[in-house]
This record gives sequence, C-alpha cells and structure tokens, in this order.
Amino acid sequence: MIKRFITILAATAVLAGSSFAQESKDRIKFNEDADFSIRKGAFSAELLSYLAFGDHYVMNAASGFNNAERNSTETVINLIELRLHPYETGMFAIGVDFDWDYYRLDKSSFWMPDSEKMRVSVASRDENGFKKIKKSNLVVRTLSVPVSLEQSFGKCSLRLGAAVEYNFPGITKFKAIDNNGAKIKETRDGARYADEIKTNQITFNAFAALSYGGLGFYVKYNPKEQFVEGYGPRFTSITAGVICGLGM
Repeated sequence: MIKRFITILAATAVLAGSSFAQESKDRIKFNEDADFSIRKGAFSAELLSYLAFGDHYVMNAASGFNNAERNSTETVINLIELRLHPYETGMFAIGVDFDWDYYRLDKSSFWMPDSEKMRVSVASRDENGFKKIKKSNLVVRTLSVPVSLEQSFGKCSLRLGAAVEYNFPGITKFKAIDNNGAKIKETRDGARYADEIKTNQITFNAFAALSYGGLGFYVKYNPKEQFVEGYGPRFTSITAGVICGLGM
C-alpha cells in the first residue's frame, strides 16, 4: 500500500510539476501587479482544474469482499468548475467530476457475474480451473457534482465540501491463464464479463483537501453503499490520496 501510494504521488508530481510552476509564477505576478481586493466578487469558470488519485479503505464489507480492501482505487478528473470569490482569500466552487472506481480482489479469486450480467459474486480461482488471475476488476464510473468552500493561506489552501453522485451500472474486466497455459481475455459476450451491474444510482460523499502550490492530499467519506443489495458487494468506504490543481 505504501509503495503504491509513493508511486502515485511521484507520478502526480511529475505530471503536475511544470504546469503548476508556471501557474505559481503567474499568481505571484498577479499579486504583485494588481490590487488583490479586485478579486473580491470575481467569477470564473475553469476546465480540467484538478486531478486526483486515491485508495479506497473498505469498511463494513460483506463476506467475500474483505480481500479487496487493500486493492481498490479511484481516479477523479474535474470536467468544469465554476468559482466565485465572496472575499479576498475565499472561494466558493461548484463543479462536475468524472470518477472511475476500481474494486480488485486478490489473485486467488475473481468477480463472477450471473447470466443476466446484473449481479456479481466472488468466485475461487482454483475451483474454476485457472492457474493465474491476471486481472479481475469491478469498475464503476460516476458523474459527481461537488460543492465546496476553499480558504487560502498564501500558497496553502484548505477545501471542505460535499458531492452528489450519479453512478452508472458497474462493469467487470477479466484476464487469466488457465491450467493448460492458455490466455483468457473476456470479451463483451464472455461468461465472466458484465456491464449492467446494478448500482445505487444516487449516492453522496463529504470531502476535505489540503494543498500547497496546487499539489496536496484529500480524504473523502462515502457513507452510502454503491451497489444495490444483492447485486454487488456491500460496503462503505473512506478514500484518501493525492490531488493536484487546487488553489485560487
């Protein structure tokens, strides 16, 4: 877990480094050349203003999903954010994000959908004749509308908010090697592929983020279960990770 977190942090820093360095220079120049109070009441719209990578810490998991607790991640891309500055160092924001949530089991099991591809259960590798499970992901794509207030302290910023989420049906992705050494990759018509797993379409979360110069950390609490009971794993989660792009 620590190794993966460090890898994510390093990759994010490389991705964000050059652009945020220039952004910081522009921000400093603006503050030197203009009266900061001009920004009071200012309104702006930002495209792709932040990017986040996080790990899900699964809680209250139903039997069979416990072994995914350390292998579940999310990626978040902001599509658009509307910003209003009610005072000089504060910002109110409302946006639209696109999220990818990945729920991965360990290599001894995989996600098995039913014949209608609407529900999944945990199946054993050994009992199904596989020598190796290379990938078995349960993926949920989400559109969310986060509302937040950000307070700036020089180059540091603190953001608190909540979001309403619309979850698309879940899908599975599967690759394995059978006992004869043959590679198996499920297509859309395969028995281990699903694309209609029932999710709770409307969920919500609360979040906080602390950043410096546009790069920081965030934590998110997801109190509502993502899947309809009986169609997918039951759990709640806390998500923590790195975020780049915050700051006024």
